[in-house]
Amino acid sequence: MEEKVFIGEKRVANVVMGTNLTELKRAKKNEEALLQSLKNRGADEVVIKAQQEVVAAISKQYDDSVEAERQAQENLGNSPVIFEVVDEVTGEKKQVSKKIAYVVNNRPIDSSKVDKFTALISKGKYEDAYPVIVADAKTLIEAGYELHDIRGNKITAEEADGYFVILDGQHRGMAFAKLVAAGEDYKIPNTHIRSVENVGEYLVDINDTGTSWSNKDRLVVAALTAGNQKELFTGMALLINEGFNPSTSSIILTGKKLSNNLIKKALKGDEVSLPKGAKVDVDRGYKFVTLCKEANISVMFATKRYFIEGFNSYATSTSEENAFKALDAMKTLKLKESRLKEIKDNDGFIALLKKAVEVA
Repeated sequence: MEEKVFIGEKRVANVVMGTNLTELKRAKKNEEALLQSLKNRGADEVVIKAQQEVVAAISKQYDDSVEAERQAQENLGNSPVIFEVVDEVTGEKKQVSKKIAYVVNNRPIDSSKVDKFTALISKGKYEDAYPVIVADAKTLIEAGYELHDIRGNKITAEEADGYFVILDGQHRGMAFAKLVAAGEDYKIPNTHIRSVENVGEYLVDINDTGTSWSNKDRLVVAALTAGNQKELFTGMALLINEGFNPSTSSIILTGKKLSNNLIKKALKGDEVSLPKGAKVDVDRGYKFVTLCKEANISVMFATKRYFIEGFNSYATSTSEENAFKALDAMKTLKLKESRLKEIKDNDGFIALLKKAVEVA
């Protein structure tokens, strides 16, 4: 009996506040279920009391974590963060107070990675040797780059002096910012300022795109480096940041998938040739996405390739005009997730388009 209580206490000790609310909630539910099981079995009062203490402890952790997350979300970006800036010549450090900015189309922020860094930092296990690379916000705006603050708001040249643009270390910067927003006293260590003329090229160079980046990262950053297909990669970056997977994004905007070699060329700034049959039509792609949303087809479903491929097949067999009319009429079907989950291939979506035409 004592062993069971020890295991329960150990589970509570292993849950770090603010790391992962979903895991913490699950752990809380498990401990509550164990307590109820002990009561149902008529376990010894000492054991029940011990388990009640476990439940109380993890409940407090969960409540504290929820409150910390609420506070962090409410205050995120309102106050500057202290950067410990390293002088490249002398190695001396000075503290600089700035808000955080990002270049539009830098790698997307992955919340799970932010959570992992938040856990490391809050447990005192963050390695200060990791450099954080920043650039002057005003300089980048003057060079023509669009910058957003930590909440996604566009930064103007007039307010740029109050910001550092994080080029490398975005997830770590966000983790520090969240902890500061929750009322914690943290500084971003080992910060290095760089003068960067070509942000896209710099990001490619420092991140070794062959190994450390996902295909999603490559395609988004390609919007900063691509030459003759900048409109395409910018459009794909917008879709990817919205939740579409890379291959579906390219099919939505060109009708074809893009090869890894093509993406590598775009990252290098070389001229790229699209695959045979591909045609860039960003307006058509956005129209497809907009009408899907109006028909209650969320990104979770629209990112599946057979939705756009089914639509394209229907447009080929009928016409572009008829295909968009059918997609527009689909909102009259009042689609629910259960119905959308039944679609498993191109023909399934085509059948839905035909149904919409019949009902309209």
